[in-house]
Amino acid sequence: MHKPLPDNPYPLDSPRFHAYERCLELERPAENDSGPKFSPQMCGRILGYMMLEAPASGGRDKVQREIETCDTDQKLRDLAELYAAYFLRLFEKEKSPTPVGSSHPSRPSFNDTRDIIMHLMEEAPKSNSAVKKLALKRDNYRCIVTGAYDGATYLEQAEADDTFIPPSALRFTHIAHIFPDSLNQDLTGPDELTGKKAEYSATPWPVVEGFGQVNILTESLNGRDIHRVENVLTMCTSAHKLFDQLKLWFEATDVPNTYSICTNNKGNFVLVNPPVPPQVTFESTDPSIPLPNSHHLRIHAACAKVAHLSGAAEYFETILNEWEERPVLASDGGSADMLSFLLARALPRLL
Repeated sequence: MHKPLPDNPYPLDSPRFHAYERCLELERPAENDSGPKFSPQMCGRILGYMMLEAPASGGRDKVQREIETCDTDQKLRDLAELYAAYFLRLFEKEKSPTPVGSSHPSRPSFNDTRDIIMHLMEEAPKSNSAVKKLALKRDNYRCIVTGAYDGATYLEQAEADDTFIPPSALRFTHIAHIFPDSLNQDLTGPDELTGKKAEYSATPWPVVEGFGQVNILTESLNGRDIHRVENVLTMCTSAHKLFDQLKLWFEATDVPNTYSICTNNKGNFVLVNPPVPPQVTFESTDPSIPLPNSHHLRIHAACAKVAHLSGAAEYFETILNEWEERPVLASDGGSADMLSFLLARALPRLL
């Protein structure tokens, strides 16, 4: 899916114009370039597409200012590599899905009282089971991508009523996090943040906050709050895997709460059954259970597009596959890219 950067879209001589020109210059392949596989061309595209795809004007300004601080091409390349590693750090390939279906022997209630729903809303950040129940209830016990009915819910319903007929195809479902819980640190408020600064700066959050214009403290994404129902969606296994790998994302349309379902390769959707529709409208079966956060979905979509349009996603997936097949570094230094990326992925876990 990787594509060359388009022509400079910004007003002539504006700060954004000059920053984007730096990206275009870096993208132009040098003759006889014997540098690392993570090429200057890819770095230029990462930075350029970050300017173009930022989900908010403030994010574009942030990337522009970062580019302006780089007085050499090498510093630009270092900036692009940092962004790439931390974008992909958001969506871990090996992340295991969290089943949605309840393991409790009693069947789910389709007539939940207001008190029960409010209790689940309070418990969701502290309890995976609570957010699973809320997401299932909100999403009408279906995968929001395919409409497939949750398999665990069906089994419980069928046990209670052997005449129960599922309203759609059956699939086991999971809760998919927009911002994954593997990303998070349990940070405190601003006055208590000093002791956490080194820990915080080694996470992807500074990149996400600058690019996406989202604050983990004021928007309730800190610590266990990452499990709030606004940050999760109900998905069948195959759709969840694609979403976590940035191979499926949602782009808002002009219709409220309606999204186009996008991918970097239409062949990905062959793996999903029932078939993936072109669009989906998010609805809550209860107005007290909020829908997935639309701005967070824009950030996820922007990350996906930057990763694929620049070619970084394909490149780093190759690195991970090579490491899984042959987890030994080359003695001649040929594994420098692999080592750099693996260290960037591992660092937050080691702190």
